[in-house]
Formats: sequence, C-alpha cells, structure tokens
Amino acid sequence: MSVDQSPVTAAAAPGQPSTPLRSRIAGGFSGPYRSIPVLIVLALIWLYFYSQNSAYLTSANITNLSLQIVTTAILALGVVFVLLVGEIDLSSAMLSGVAATVTAQLAVKSEWPLWLAVLGGVVVGLLFVFVEALVIVFGVPSLIVTLGGMVVLQGLLLVVLPPEFTINVGGTDFAEIASTRIPAGWSLALAAAGWLVFCAVRLSRHRARGTAAAPTALVSVGVSALVSGVVIFGVVVVLTQDRGLPLPVLILVSMLLVGSYFTTQTRYGSHLYAVGGNREAAQRAGIPVARMVVYSFLVLGACSAVAGVVEASRLLAVSNSSGGGPLMLNAIAAAVVGGASLFGGRGTVWAALLGALVIGSINNGVQLLGMSTEVQSFATGGVLILAVAIDVVITRGSLLPNRR
Repeated sequence: MSVDQSPVTAAAAPGQPSTPLRSRIAGGFSGPYRSIPVLIVLALIWLYFYSQNSAYLTSANITNLSLQIVTTAILALGVVFVLLVGEIDLSSAMLSGVAATVTAQLAVKSEWPLWLAVLGGVVVGLLFVFVEALVIVFGVPSLIVTLGGMVVLQGLLLVVLPPEFTINVGGTDFAEIASTRIPAGWSLALAAAGWLVFCAVRLSRHRARGTAAAPTALVSVGVSALVSGVVIFGVVVVLTQDRGLPLPVLILVSMLLVGSYFTTQTRYGSHLYAVGGNREAAQRAGIPVARMVVYSFLVLGACSAVAGVVEASRLLAVSNSSGGGPLMLNAIAAAVVGGASLFGGRGTVWAALLGALVIGSINNGVQLLGMSTEVQSFATGGVLILAVAIDVVITRGSLLPNRR
C-alpha cells in the first residue's frame, strides 16, 4: 500500500475565497518544504566555518564529520518514531550504553560470534523499551517513565560492567565495525542501485496517480532524479576519497531507507502519522493506538542498541560513561531541529540525518577552530530553542501567542 504523507492543498472552489498566502506558507513548511529552513541553516553553518578555516569542507573533515554524527543520527532516528506518535523518550542514550556493554561482554569476554553478540545487545534494547512501552500505554506519561528508566539504566550499566568498569574492544572483530571502509567501486555501485530504486519508486507513484498527471510526471521525476543523483553520487565521491566509505555511514543510510519505506509506503506509516496527529480520531477510526506506541518504542530500542554498538566500536571501549554526556540531548535536538514535531504527527525519518548534520557541524566546527566547549553548548541549545519555537509557530499558524 503506497502512502504519501505530504499534505495535499486543494484548489479553491469557484466562488470560495482562496487560501491566504500566510496559511499556504505555513502549510508548506509543515509538510513538503519542512526541510528547506534546515538546509538553509546547515549551508550557513558550513559557510561560516569554511570562512574561518578552509579545512572545514575538505573530504577528510567531511568524512570525520560523518563518523561523528552516526551515533547521534541513529539514536535520533528512533526518537523520531517516538515523537511521531506524540511521545518522548529520555532513556535511549543510556540504553545504548547498556546494549553496547552487553554486546562487548558477549563478544569479547564470552567470545561469542560478533553477529550473535550484536543480536544479544539488540534483544536487551527491545526488552527494556517493551517494558517501558507497556507502562506508557497503561497511562503513565512517557516523560516520567523514560526518566525513571534512565535512572534504572544508569544502575544497570554498573551491574553489567566488570569490576574495572571498562571493556577494551580494540584489536577484536568488534572494533572493525567502525574501522571498515568500503572501496570506492563498491560504494558507487551501491549508490547507483539505490538511485535506480529511488527513481523507480518515484515513477511508480506518479503512475499510480493516473494519466491526468502524465504531462507533469516526467518533469517531476526527471528533476527529482537529477537532483538526487547529483547529491547521492557527490556525497559518495567525497566520502570515498579517504580510504573508502565508512561502514557506519552505510549502516545509517540503510536504516534511514528502511525507516523511510515503512513510514511512507505502508499502512503502518499512515497509522503512525494518524496516531500522532489526533489520537482520539485514530482510536475511533479503528487504529490500534496502543500497539502503534509499542511498535514505535521497539524501533527506538533497536536503534539505541545499534547506536551503542557503533559508538563503542568507534571509541574502542565501553565504560561507565557509555551513553552519558550530551548524547541524549543531541539526539532529541537532532530530531526536532531536523523537522520532527514535539506535538506528534509531523516529520520524516530524514529529520534525524538533517538535525544530526546541523548539531554535528556546529560541534565539528567549534572543535576545528579550537573554541571553548561553552560556545558549543550555547550554539546547540540556541538552535534547539529556535527549532522548537518555529515548530510552535507552525502548529498554531500564527506568530502571535494564543489568547487565554
């Protein structure tokens, strides 16, 4: 079942007043053009740091940036699914640390095969969020449940760690997850396959709309194919100049593609947006609201586990600080900055990537210029507040505050 989540603006009927320009602009930014302000901000960030240091946009630094944002983006992907149904999560960062520690215990200490150890970490993540989701659908606010879950996970992390509170994964198969590079030839082949699939999906969606759209379908498909081709192959060429495409980046893109398919091309996706848009109406329409909430948290649990494994492989160790620091704040900020609404029902999985790029670009630029960490915190917090303020304006359709 193909589902198009982009809002459709109907033409005004004869004799009826047309939609005000302000409302149409607000509707566009809340739907198909939500990513445009984010891309503009991202471009301005890149231009600023490039003007301060020309090394900022070199292929080596861009590759380094892509590796820095992978963990945040994967975690933010799970957060997006939870936000879409109108919930919030504060425990997934700590869950990533616990899942990574369990994986390291199984792979390094117990010498399990790597794939089986990773599966064990994912199962831990799924089980924990399943319990959280059951409590949430029972009626306890997700903010409280996940805040308590975060505290529980902080204690659980100390339980699963060995007495020395660290596990070194350097020199093992675990470490190869982050260090593996895919050669340029294979990377370009994968990019070509993905691009062809994208073009085929776009064409099939236009054909499904009927022959009336045939004159514009070719132009629309052609433009989107050209733009996507330039972006996809350009990114791959840049990232493969430094020893090849990093495996964590491929993992992130694969998860985003799977998430995009399920949210836009399946009944699950339409139910997801319906629950987040109006939970009571979705309930009356026969949509299993509680089940959709549970499914969203299960996606978050899987994303948390994968994010923790990738981060542990990149840092070559797990410790009592795994999953801590600003990771949770950055993941939520990335989802919101990228376009996912805190009020539910709006946003796409690509918000995780866009938001992580914005947050990661600021952090990378601050580090490259040798600025203090205070500047990084000020910038990240300011961008988050601005993104939420924009979301509030879009939600109520006015710059003026509501009258009470």
